[in-house]
Amino acid sequence: MAMPENRSIDNEVRPPRPLLSARSEARLGARHRVVLDQLEELFLSEGYASFTVRDLASHLRCSLRTLYEIAPSKQELVLVVLDRFLHRVGRTALAAIDPDAPVAERIREYFRGAIELQRWTLAFAEDSADEPAVLRLLDSHFRYVTAVVEQLIDEGIARGEMRPMDPRVAAAVLAGSGEFLIRTEIGSHIDRPLEDIVDEVIDVVLHGIAATGS
Repeated sequence: MAMPENRSIDNEVRPPRPLLSARSEARLGARHRVVLDQLEELFLSEGYASFTVRDLASHLRCSLRTLYEIAPSKQELVLVVLDRFLHRVGRTALAAIDPDAPVAERIREYFRGAIELQRWTLAFAEDSADEPAVLRLLDSHFRYVTAVVEQLIDEGIARGEMRPMDPRVAAAVLAGSGEFLIRTEIGSHIDRPLEDIVDEVIDVVLHGIAATGS
């Protein structure tokens, strides 16, 4: 998930480069941006494997030319739509952080800010499971999430809010747990909102890494 500047996060933690830059998206025009939003809603709710480009054009009532002006193939279209979604969620997540809050609360705010990921349905996850290009894209965003959380935990250790340890381990557990919940059907088997499940995972990890007496 890509993020804007925030004084909680060192500028050395770089987000993935967007597949569709803000300048390129602006050049596409208003109609293309509407189509991108519609594709996002469709892919996240119903998946994409069963659709051809012609099906998509018919479903969205747009021309094939409009779709091909966004991306040259269906796979590229999926990647652009997913990458755009993840970058937006990332910006929202970072904006949710209060840089003056204790580190544990900043971590919690960061994950709560990304709760829009709950729109990701099992249908989309299943379609993505065997797509190497999609998995590479997802991994690049989740590696960035891990790096951001690692930096926050490192600060928590330096401030005495968290016990000395390898911050990479705790960051991997937190980011990996969130990724697992949205990319598999496990969350759908728990009769509770996804945000509550994620919050409980965060509670478990933060309790385990809190400094003695915190």
